[in-house]
Amino acid sequence: MVGAGSALSLRLFVLEAFAVPSNLMAPTLQTGDRIIAIRASVVHQVHRGEIVVFRPPKLFPCGTGGAPGTDLVERVVGLPGETISSSHGNVDIDGNRLEEQGWYDRAYGPLGSDPIASTTIPRGDFFVMGDNRDDTCDSRVFGPIPRALIIGKVLLVLTRDGHPHFELF
Repeated sequence: MVGAGSALSLRLFVLEAFAVPSNLMAPTLQTGDRIIAIRASVVHQVHRGEIVVFRPPKLFPCGTGGAPGTDLVERVVGLPGETISSSHGNVDIDGNRLEEQGWYDRAYGPLGSDPIASTTIPRGDFFVMGDNRDDTCDSRVFGPIPRALIIGKVLLVLTRDGHPHFELF
C-alpha cells in the first residue's frame, strides 16, 4: 500500500499532470485532455515518436492556446545530429523518408502545408511536430528545442472531455 507521503513524492519527483493546451496533437490528444507525464529528470533518453511536454522556447512566435507560459505537447520527430527536411510532401531524416506509423492526422498528410527546410538538429536538441500537421506551431516555426526545455514524456491520457479516458503511450 502506498502512503500519502509516497504518493506525494511520486508526483513531485516522477510524475506530473498537464492539460493539453491546443489541437496540435489531434487526433492523438484533444484540447483539454488531462495527461500524465514522467518527468524528464527521470528519463534518460528521448526517442523518436515519443510525445513530450516542453516549455516554449524564448523566441516563440506562436500563441499557446492558453495563458502565457503554457507548456506545449508535441511529438519528437528528429533527434540530435540528424538532418531533417521535407520532399514530395513527406518528412525525410538524413535523406530517408520517415516512417511514422500513422502518428499524424491523415486528413492533412505526413507534412501538412508547411515544408521543412533542411536543418541539422544541434547536439542536445530535438525537432518536434504536432500530429495535426496543418497546425504549424512546431519546430518548423520555432526550430529544434533544447533537451533542457523538455519537462517530461507523456505516459497516458487520464481524462477527455471531463470523463475517465485511459490510454497508454
